[in-house]
Order: sequence, then structure tokens, then C-alpha cells
Amino acid sequence: MVTAERTTAHPASGRTTADAYAARFGRGGEGHTRLAASGETEEIATPLTADAARAHLRGEASIGLYLRDGQDRATVGLVAHDGYRTAYDDDGRPHRAPEDGIAALQEARQRLALQGIDAAVERAPQGGRLWVFTSEPVPSEDLHALLRLATRGQEVEVYPRPARDEAAQPAVRAPLGVHPDDGRRYGFVDRAGRPLGATLVAQVEHLDSVRRVDVGRELGARPHLRDELAALDPRGPAPALAEPQERQPEQPEQPEQLDRTDRTERMAPAPSATRWARKGDRTTEAVQAQLAGMGAERYDIGVYDRRNDAMLLRREWTPAQVEAAVGWFKGMNAQGRDIYIRPTGSSGLYIVDDVPAATVERMRAEGYTPAAVVETSPGNLQAWVRVSDTPLSTEEGTAVACDLAARYDGDMSSANWRHMGRLAGFTNRKEEHTQPDGRHPYARLHDAGGERAPEAPAILDRARAQATQSRRAGAGERDGAEPPRDQAAGREAFTRPPAGAGPVSPLGREYAHRARRLLERYPNAALTDLHRLDWMVTRDLARTHPEADKEALMRAIQEGSPRIDERKKGHVYNYAERTTRYVLMDPDVERVRGEATRTANRERDRWF
Repeated sequence: MVTAERTTAHPASGRTTADAYAARFGRGGEGHTRLAASGETEEIATPLTADAARAHLRGEASIGLYLRDGQDRATVGLVAHDGYRTAYDDDGRPHRAPEDGIAALQEARQRLALQGIDAAVERAPQGGRLWVFTSEPVPSEDLHALLRLATRGQEVEVYPRPARDEAAQPAVRAPLGVHPDDGRRYGFVDRAGRPLGATLVAQVEHLDSVRRVDVGRELGARPHLRDELAALDPRGPAPALAEPQERQPEQPEQPEQLDRTDRTERMAPAPSATRWARKGDRTTEAVQAQLAGMGAERYDIGVYDRRNDAMLLRREWTPAQVEAAVGWFKGMNAQGRDIYIRPTGSSGLYIVDDVPAATVERMRAEGYTPAAVVETSPGNLQAWVRVSDTPLSTEEGTAVACDLAARYDGDMSSANWRHMGRLAGFTNRKEEHTQPDGRHPYARLHDAGGERAPEAPAILDRARAQATQSRRAGAGERDGAEPPRDQAAGREAFTRPPAGAGPVSPLGREYAHRARRLLERYPNAALTDLHRLDWMVTRDLARTHPEADKEALMRAIQEGSPRIDERKKGHVYNYAERTTRYVLMDPDVERVRGEATRTANRERDRWF
């Protein structure tokens, strides 16, 4: 068991480890509890002292902290994740399913970091905890709200709870002590999940580097946070603050009708979808119309920071929450973020990405009428097609998306059950779409009729057959069945990397081997669906090599994918990046790689 050094001093101040610990966790609050080794609990009305902290760090007692003081203020905030989430079976019955709590809290830490707010993440027997420290005592309601914003969509406990919500506050276990349930210590970790030091001294020194946040200043400088809070709080909007410094340019008017001979014209939203619009706010009108056309009960929202390649996901929002957060979306979009949306889960609504207006007209003529159409940049459209009013399995959903993308020459790397599309009313921040005057094109809503595609039964039959075939093919590959050796079409599709491209990595060689075997087994894929082949091979490599990071998988695609330089001339890197990104978001891949990471972490964290 790790013990606290009795006399070790911090270099800058000369304080002992216990002094530093008490200074970090003893400010504010109504006092603390002390659970002695004998099992007796003592209520102590005074703030945490260095002596009490020393006993806690030595394992002689277990300290519980009251985070809220008698004036309903706090200086320490806590988010606790128990390692589980609510999931639903095929019949819609809820149950508790394991979830990587540390990964969820790391996502919350990233959201806070994008707002300039430091946080510390701590391991726990199950799940983990995230801590935030303030520079001065602040209303517990403000601190609670800030943490709720960072963890929206996650099933967590947030402390302190405001007095109006919970008069009798609970004591929360102080960190770095000996856990009473299993006798182990659980320490703080960095953004990669690695322990921040192998001793208690190093851990407490790390806490000294976590900047204390001025909550009032942060909320005051970011009015969009208030808009987002209003989407969460059923009691109504938060108090009004000053207008943001940076405002979006007004969105131009959209013509009333679509000229079928000119695919760059616009169509006004369907009348049935616009009756809730706020008069005078075209962005809100576009968002409401798209939500009505897509017709889902819950949505996942993505706010993509292109500069840092970071996506903030807000899961399972109701349409009302999405509408109420338009102000926050505007602030994020003005700061260079892209705004994306998708239905939560495999809902029966799937996207066909990167098609022209003429293709959308052909979809209508052939019975695949989109429920909503959004132009993401001049001439490029995304079509949401509803094939079912009830959820499909993820395999069936991906098969539907692939069928539609192949039929209408959509982007196959976007063909899966969980791909996001742009939310209308916000600008496309991709550099290649920047206009000469520095402005960015808006994502514009063309149509939002919301109907189910007339040919839905036919595509569902094909998708279910394809899903069944894919499962059987996957089982055969795992069983080591050998493909016929006289099928040359598949072999001809594979070419070695060009001369001078450098040595092929082991993962690239394995990619090429897997691709060749699949093409020998299914030679027609060489002519019809190499995008899906890339998806299957990359997914298998991500599962069997959890130690391989995103860059290694991207390199394997570039080295081993059949005819990739010919197929993706000029944008091989973008294709490899996009394919890898969505493979790593696949639930099965996340589960396998998460289990491998947790196993590695358990070996690495034996000192706790």
C-alpha cells in the first residue's frame, strides 16, 4: 500500500503533501466526515485540516467531503460515473449495461477544456470521477449547471446539488485514500488513461497544476453556455447575459421553389414543418423544419472542432432540446465548429451522402423519396431516407445505407447506420469551401416532407438478406475456410503500393492479405463495392489489433487497399481518415478495444 510521505514538501511553497491536499479539498463546504478503521463515522463541522488529510492519505481513516457550505456555495465540483448505462433490448425493455466510465469522463474533460476549463479525472472501482475546482466560492447551482453542460447525455451523478434540489447533501468520498470496499487506492490519470505519477506525492502535485476556474467569468464570457443550459433546465431559461462578441452573418433568404433545371436553387421548408418556427430567425426555422422532416424522437448532436479533430457528442436530445440550443450552436459555428445531427440509434432513417440534385430527383422517381434533403455545399446534397418507422438492427441499418449509397453513387465511407449529416442553418467550415471573401456556405434545407420511401419494403428485404450473408461470411472467415483459387477477378483488383512509396508496414501487409482473400471469395466486390471491403478489413484489423492507433490503421488502408490510388486519386488521405474514424466509432470495435485498454490499464495501475 502506498503511504503519504510525512515531511515531503512541495518545491514552490514548502508545504507538506497533506497541507497541499487540505488546501485543495478543504476550502468551502460545511465540513467533512471521518470513517475510522474501527468502522465508526464521525461528523466534523470544520473544514478539512492537514492532520485529517494525513490520516486519510495514510489509510488510517476515510474522509467524506461535504461540497456545499451553509450559504449554498461551493469550491469543488464532482462528476461520478458508476461504469454503467441504460440500454434497451430488442423489445424495448431497459437494462443496465457496462460502459467505460473513464472514457465518458475523458470526453467531459475535453468538452470543458474546449471552454478553457481544467479538470482532473480519477479512477474508481467501477467507472470514475471528474473533479473541478473554483477560484472562489460560487453558487452551487452555477457549478452544478456547468458540470451538467459538460456531461449532457451521460448517466452520471453531479455534485454539489443545489439546496433547492436536495436539502440534505451527501458526503462524497475524498480521493487518493484507501477505498473501504476493496482496500485499494485509485489515482488520477492523464488524457490517455495513464497514472499521473506512481506515488501520492506525485498525484497531489498533479492536482496543484489543475487550474481553478472562475465560474462567473467563464459563464459571462460564453453566453452560449446559458443558451445550452436553457435546453436542459425545465424551469426555464437561465438569466440573460451580454450578447456574444462574435455573431454570425445573417443567412440569406431562400427562394420559394426549386427550379428542377438548376440544382443550385433552393426550396423553402415544407409547410407542415415550419409552423413552429420563431418569426425572424431563419436558423431556428431551418432547424425546426429539418427536425420535423427527420421525425425522430431523439437525436445525437455533433459539434466538430476541425482544427483539433475533436467531436463533441451530445446524445439522446429531444427535438425541444435541439431547438433550445440553437443559440449555443451559433456560438460554436462562429468559432469554426461544424454542427452535425443524426437520429439516436438505428432508427430506420439513413443518409445518402454527397449526391447532386439530379440524383435526388432520380431517387424520388424510383420510389426512394427522401424524408429530408440538405445541401451541404454548392451542388452537394445529403438525403435522409426513411425505410422503417421502427428501429432496425445495426447490421440491417448499415446494409440499407450501403444499398442506397451503391444504388445512387453516394459516399460509401459514409454508408453506415450511425453516420451524421449536417444540421441546416449553419455554415460549412471546411477549408475547401471557403469563398473568396472569406465567408462559408450555409447548409440549406431543400425539402423536409418526412415521408417513408415507397420502395422501403424492397430495400428492407435486400438489407436483411445482406446482413444475414455478411454474418455467415464473417463466421466463415473466422473458421478459416479457404476460398476457391480459380477466381482471378479479385486478385486483379489488388495492386502493390507504387514504387518509392516506402516499406509496407506489417499491418499494411496483413490488410493486403485480408483484402485479397475477400476478393477471391467475393470477386464481384472488385467491381461493385470496394468501399465496403475497406470497411470490413479495417474493422477486422481494429478488433484484432487494439494496440493499433488511428494513424496505423490509416496507413494500412493506404498501403493495402485495392487500387486506392486509382479509385481515390487526389484524396487518398481523406478517404483513409474518414473510413478509419467511422470504424473506430463502431460499437463492436469500441467494445473490443475498450476491453483491451481496460486490461492493459489494470496491469499498468497495479500501484493503486
